[in-house]
Amino acid sequence: MNKLGIGIMLCGLVFAGSGASLSGKWEVQVEGYGAPRTQKFELKQKGDVLTGTYAGKFGESKVTGTVKDSAVEFEMMVVENDHILKVHYEGTEVADGGMKGTVTFGDQGKGTWVAERPSGHKK
Repeated sequence: MNKLGIGIMLCGLVFAGSGASLSGKWEVQVEGYGAPRTQKFELKQKGDVLTGTYAGKFGESKVTGTVKDSAVEFEMMVVENDHILKVHYEGTEVADGGMKGTVTFGDQGKGTWVAERPSGHKK
């Protein structure tokens, strides 16, 4: 695979009422579109604003987004083989404080994802 340039935008919606925050490190296991693979996010949440970084198959990039309600939704624009691909995640919180849901890889297909905090970074 070529070295990839990435633009990423993350719009997160998180567990209002539970007091949970997306701040911290996350490992996201993705199934679909050439997966399995692990993506890593380090996020900072301040009120409704979410910022941070992404690292994975598509390189590294800045993350931005928002936080609201109990669903999780985020997307990133990646450049792969000179094509821009919009990767869109939707999901929910799970009992252990992680997240899971579905992911759409532009018009290339769909898959699933599960996110958890890495060992030693549990909130």
